[in-house]
Amino acid sequence: MSELEQKIQAASERNSQLLSGLAENDFAPQKLYQQINYIADLDTQIVKSEKEVHVLKMRTSADLEQHKKYSESTFRRFAHIASGRKGRFEEKAAKEEKDYYDAMMAQKTAEDGLAYARQLRAEAEIERNKVETQAQRHDTLQHELDELYNSIFAGFTPGMPEEDAKESAVAAAQQTCARFSEALERERQVVRILNECKLKLQIITNELSDARNSSRGDLFGGDTLFSMMKLNALQRANNLVSQLVMLQDQLRNVKPDIGNLGPINIDTGSIWSDVVFDNIFTDMEMHAQIKQNQEQVAKSTTIHNRLMDEAAVRVNERNEELQRASRELQTARQELQIARQEVFIKVARGEHVQAQDPRITGVNSDSSTLSPGAPLPLPVPDDFNEAPPAYSA
Repeated sequence: MSELEQKIQAASERNSQLLSGLAENDFAPQKLYQQINYIADLDTQIVKSEKEVHVLKMRTSADLEQHKKYSESTFRRFAHIASGRKGRFEEKAAKEEKDYYDAMMAQKTAEDGLAYARQLRAEAEIERNKVETQAQRHDTLQHELDELYNSIFAGFTPGMPEEDAKESAVAAAQQTCARFSEALERERQVVRILNECKLKLQIITNELSDARNSSRGDLFGGDTLFSMMKLNALQRANNLVSQLVMLQDQLRNVKPDIGNLGPINIDTGSIWSDVVFDNIFTDMEMHAQIKQNQEQVAKSTTIHNRLMDEAAVRVNERNEELQRASRELQTARQELQIARQEVFIKVARGEHVQAQDPRITGVNSDSSTLSPGAPLPLPVPDDFNEAPPAYSA
């Protein structure tokens, strides 16, 4: 039995184990690549949100100081009263309090958005760790398989053209699978983000419904409680819209050509116009604005449903492409194994197989066995005559 055949028989069982393990984790590297990019996008969003929160905190602090100057300054109050400008003082105090309230609400919205981005980041990290384990196993198995094959088939083997062709076919099929796997994972990421958008739209719809119910109670002479319930619901809806905008940014990062959900501009109202200076006209105006917001959300929901349907179709198409490519890859691997087994059988039969170095296969040009370290035979010309010219007839 030749050295090559012995190597093949010794490696046969391990070769099957490695191929089986690779098939189980074939697409883990592409999934890991997508997850790393997704986390990078979230990290960018978190840094941006942290800066925004920092700026808003400074603004809130400054507005609070201005608010205190008027709300807690007895001297300023008496000075304005003494000069006959009491109305001016109250107007200024109301403005400072409104500025502080608006700044505080903006800070709260930004902080909620930052918390949501961090939540998504934590969930993405868990998924990345899971996929990374699979990808590491894939890399380990692939490295071991490469070493196994290199120990037997080192480089191009001129005497084994079929094996070389099958090996090239496997490499091409692997590249095709990797391309389709990356495309499928990208579309799945789109679906995951769209599902998050769906959840946000549903909650926004509910919040606006609560706000409109409270607004209706406010219109019919409800007390301050209705106004506060309305403002709180609108503020929660506005916070969710900010998170929805963040999700749409992520969508465009994953798939730049995807459409957006359309504008949603929530009017959160004002504690001054809806509570302090509440009247039927401001209530009617706010009620109409809430209805307009509901119409915007309804349009966005319709667009979202269409995007979800389109994404589902793309996922099915990419999945079918990947399944076909996977079957072709599996077939190519099987054919490569058959081609290599045929080479092994030929060597075992003593058939001539020209390799880069006859000492690698243990077979020389006339099928006689060379011992390790033996010199290579020189090529013999076709017109060679064993007898010297002087003795030729």
